[in-house]
Amino acid sequence: MSKRLVDAGIDHVVLERGDIGETWRTQRWDSFALNTPSSLNRLPGGPAAADPNEFLGRDAWIAELETYARRCALPVKTRAKVTAVTEDARGGFVVTVGDDETVHARSVVVATGGANVAKVPAAAATIDRRVEVLTTGTYRRPSQLPGGGVLVVGSAQSGGQIAEDLLEAGREVYLATGTVGRFPRRLRGRDTLAWLSESGWMAQRPEDLPDRAMMRAAQPLISGVGPRGHTLSLQALARRGATLLGHFESADGYRLRFAEDLAQHVRFGDETSARIRQHVDDHVARRGVAAPSSEPDPADEAAEPDDFRSPTQLDLADRGVRSVIFTTGFRADFSWLRLPVVGSDGSVTHEQGRAPVDGLWFAGLLWMRMRKSGIILGAMDDSAHIAAQVAARVAAA
Repeated sequence: MSKRLVDAGIDHVVLERGDIGETWRTQRWDSFALNTPSSLNRLPGGPAAADPNEFLGRDAWIAELETYARRCALPVKTRAKVTAVTEDARGGFVVTVGDDETVHARSVVVATGGANVAKVPAAAATIDRRVEVLTTGTYRRPSQLPGGGVLVVGSAQSGGQIAEDLLEAGREVYLATGTVGRFPRRLRGRDTLAWLSESGWMAQRPEDLPDRAMMRAAQPLISGVGPRGHTLSLQALARRGATLLGHFESADGYRLRFAEDLAQHVRFGDETSARIRQHVDDHVARRGVAAPSSEPDPADEAAEPDDFRSPTQLDLADRGVRSVIFTTGFRADFSWLRLPVVGSDGSVTHEQGRAPVDGLWFAGLLWMRMRKSGIILGAMDDSAHIAAQVAARVAAA
């Protein structure tokens, strides 16, 4: 967003609560890797990736952002936590930084995204306090956990990847699953996400969906760990030794209860993978693309979903489980945005990023304009869309 405004000659400042890439620094574990290949992580005015098929790790991506800000001479002010945004009497905004510093702005773009506060089910509070409870945002590495088994709650991208991280370290892992689709990592000689970007799947708009409830679906299970990433499935985690469970329902001290829906979760993942395969095959056929057949993926070779059974109760003390990691997602925090755009549920009102308050925009929200809006890939198009509107407002002043 800042690069677009620089290119348009619009005076602005970027207020960053911590350091550049703060969320990536403080809410990602050590072995984390981006789930999109470098070919899809282009930023406006940024260089092409040296290796378009690589998946950058956490620290490498932070370094990329720092280099980008420096090379583009972006006016970023770090350690500047915004604590309030209010309207002023002149049709602009008063932005409060910290306790008492204020910035007056004619326009504001809220680019804080939707991953600010960990979402943890209420039942987590009834787990015995002697069990260490973490979230995706506080887990860093297996060695930070007490000895013994680990229960991971949530089987989307973070849960699946953290479970693998723990298995790699030789930990005993229990995984409470959910209704999450999975994607093959590679199809027909290319990364699956590259195909989905080319086919228009990533550009689908909310109004293109047969059911808008699809917008609330968890991010698909997939991993960027490894030279070219890899397919990740519940079956593959089970083969590596993870004990799979249904979704977490409740807790009473050390005793936790789970639903009998593991088989449905495995089936849902398989069905999603099959639909994505078919989508890519249809795109290749429709466009007449010369592409090899897909190679067999070991993650897809498994028992039938109905063969998966799981216990409905787990005694953490009896199993020696001393830590639980909730990977149940994040929510946005707009409590500091004191404008009539924040609903009682914490969501914000906007139309393709434009708020009903004149001069206020959002960037980086899930499904803000299209499917890719909430990931790095969407920054290229969405930033241009918003910057053009900011420029028009400046020109009309």
